[in-house]
Amino acid sequence: MTGKRKLWSDVVYLVSVTPGEDEAGYPTEPVETKREVLANKLSVTRSEFYAANQSGLKADVVFEIHAFEYNGERILEHDGKRYEVIRAFQTSTEEIELTCSDLSQSG
Repeated sequence: MTGKRKLWSDVVYLVSVTPGEDEAGYPTEPVETKREVLANKLSVTRSEFYAANQSGLKADVVFEIHAFEYNGERILEHDGKRYEVIRAFQTSTEEIELTCSDLSQSG
């Protein structure tokens, strides 16, 4: 069986956001933590595009990463752009696809 070889040549950053807190325990600005992860950049399928559109969202790009590296982050960065993860779909025990919407285009 021959399959398409995966290159894992794209670098993405998974961004987690936690509430900030000062020494007295009062809320401050949220704190962001970024983790570098290797990915495969994929095209948005027609069905993903229309499903997102029906929900009032826009699917711009899909990134495939190793499932064990994903901890539910809702923000992803790639090539200086920020994306919102609008769907996480586990395609196998080893991989997950993150469908993303460009945050710079949201109003």
